[in-house]
Amino acid sequence: MSKLSITIITPNLNGGQFLEACIRSVKNQGYGNLRHIVIDGGSTDNSIQLLENNKTEYEIVEGLNNYEAIHYGFQKYPSDIQAWLNSDDLYREGAIKTVMDVFEKFSEISWLSGTPSISNEQGVIRIWDSHLFPSISKYTWTLSSNIFIQQESTFWRKELYEKVGGLSTNYRYANDYDLWFRFFEYEQLYAVPQVLASFRMHSTGQLSVANKNKYMQEVSDIQAQLGFSFFRRIIIKSIIAMDYILIRIPVIRSSYDRSRFRQKFLGFPVRLRFDDSDQLTKGN
Repeated sequence: MSKLSITIITPNLNGGQFLEACIRSVKNQGYGNLRHIVIDGGSTDNSIQLLENNKTEYEIVEGLNNYEAIHYGFQKYPSDIQAWLNSDDLYREGAIKTVMDVFEKFSEISWLSGTPSISNEQGVIRIWDSHLFPSISKYTWTLSSNIFIQQESTFWRKELYEKVGGLSTNYRYANDYDLWFRFFEYEQLYAVPQVLASFRMHSTGQLSVANKNKYMQEVSDIQAQLGFSFFRRIIIKSIIAMDYILIRIPVIRSSYDRSRFRQKFLGFPVRLRFDDSDQLTKGN
């Protein structure tokens, strides 16, 4: 059995249409020291039957919203590594093995994220950011409020989660966005060049899509708390825009990347790489 343990929390309320696919995507990871807990809000569809049929550990806790259920799960079912996967989303083949290999090999890494992707209602994958260099940063919101760290593909150590106080109860929709900002205060984000998970787009009352405007308003509220002056925002935005150009010029980007400027000063993730023997390394 692997040294490090991992707990995946899945909040669910009447998500039976996609829940079994979610469960199987976790089970198929084949990682021995993994615990998958579904926190069910009192489903009246076939969710409980699916959980029973698939021998998936669950607890019924009514009255909690989505993020409250996730935080409850992390507190009650602690482990070395943590993540959550909503009941309509999917892990991709080999995701957990890669994640746990990173955490076991690099003790200095406290959180990481993979190559972001979405899937359609049938689970067919589509990558939305395939560029060699990660586009996410703790400052990219100065360019666009639509550049996000994909929650489904993000994993962290329990110590970091506890250090920042876990998921906030101050927001209804954008608590993941708020959590990343607080993670950034303490630790560097690392990027894995692999699709770890997919956000499923579907038409069956998808709350994250239906409440996108409310999510964006909360994102704006979180950004406002940083207290950046107008001029500071302009300076950071200009540097981020220049970075966007530099990493797309082949004759420049290698030297620029080796300087580690974008990681040290702009908050971009440190890129991990697969070497010729298929082992992850920290590269330059």
